[in-house]
Amino acid sequence: MAAPLPTPAPIRDESVPRRGINLGYAAGNLGKSVVWTTFESFLLFYLVTAAHLPPLWAGALLSGMMFWDACADVVVGHLVDRYARPDLLGRLIQIGAPLCGLAFWAIFAIPARSHPLLVVAAVAACRIGYTLCDIGHNTLLVRVATNARNASMVSGLRLVFSAIGAGLVGLASSYLLAVPRAAERPAAFGLCALGGGLLYLATLTLARHVTSTLPVAAVAPVRASSAALLTRLWRNHAYRRVLMLVAIQSSLIPIFSRALPFFGTVVHGDAAWAGPALSTMTLAQALSLPGWILLSQRCSSQTVLRLAYGFMVAGVALLGWQLDKGAGLAPLIVIGIANAGANMAIWALLARSIRAGKDEGGGSEALPIGLFLATLKGAAGVGGAILSIAVALQDGACTACLGGISPIVVAALALPVLGCVSCLLLLRRTPA
Repeated sequence: MAAPLPTPAPIRDESVPRRGINLGYAAGNLGKSVVWTTFESFLLFYLVTAAHLPPLWAGALLSGMMFWDACADVVVGHLVDRYARPDLLGRLIQIGAPLCGLAFWAIFAIPARSHPLLVVAAVAACRIGYTLCDIGHNTLLVRVATNARNASMVSGLRLVFSAIGAGLVGLASSYLLAVPRAAERPAAFGLCALGGGLLYLATLTLARHVTSTLPVAAVAPVRASSAALLTRLWRNHAYRRVLMLVAIQSSLIPIFSRALPFFGTVVHGDAAWAGPALSTMTLAQALSLPGWILLSQRCSSQTVLRLAYGFMVAGVALLGWQLDKGAGLAPLIVIGIANAGANMAIWALLARSIRAGKDEGGGSEALPIGLFLATLKGAAGVGGAILSIAVALQDGACTACLGGISPIVVAALALPVLGCVSCLLLLRRTPA
């Protein structure tokens, strides 16, 4: 009697990275989120209250660094594509991670009142290191997200780690802003910043390590002129739409999150309110991501974006309605859920649009990521500048001009709604 044939092992699609690679790559967003959230939601408040920089000067510094960061993203992305070295993305992380981590610690470890220029130099160095890592890490997404389903999965995992990082910043800010004795605050700031810098270095190093085994498509160095490359990208309709969406989404919608310490001071009389508020939003973001990921398997990314923007409008409207009554957790939870869906969908759309361009003969990998990041960070710089103007206008005369309403409250509530409505109008022109 013939022996039974052995059951063949299941054939695995080697083009899809293993879960360990997906997790290790996505973990890079944990450290990046700590730095990004600190810059977005806390650093302006720190520079104004601890370093005693005028709001417009502090806002100009942070916005200027964002604009420099945006320009550097495009230049570095073009150079990466031009020389097409397989290990260049990893080299960018290798150089940028220690620079950003060390400078992040220095921002809060340097005595801000006595050495404000050193703090400014540390902010600049931190942004330089962050730029190098951001190009390298985000461009690797194109290699990790090999199909539409994996793109949504990896984008969701990245946002889980981003939510954890933002939650850590929320917990740290709750502790730091509640330190009763002013003499103890510098040491507390330095200790928390040291932990954040080490976390950034560790997670980006892990992401570099796990993605070093991924196959690299044999792409010849791009020798076309910069104008030709940008023209080719602009003809990619899906990519162009993503740029327009992220420009609006990054400039106006996050203004409420950026204004949390100021909003807490004006509305609740306590800047430390920002810590629990940020933690609540990021916890809601993390817990809602599995639902958004499942939804993305059934619906298009455009549909997910529409739903996310609708949730954001509802959350901000609920917050404004409850403002005089002492808003509870519900509006913050809705806003966190909306942030999760919008961020996941925009990165999934980006990966798919770039891969579609490569399939059509674009052959460019890093430049589209660089241009996307430049748009994102340039728009974030505009949003930061708007917030700094609102902070500068926060005095009795300007409040009276707005009928007794704080300019910070107006900016924090009205501009996110304006951004969501603008994005929804833009999505009306695209099929679901």
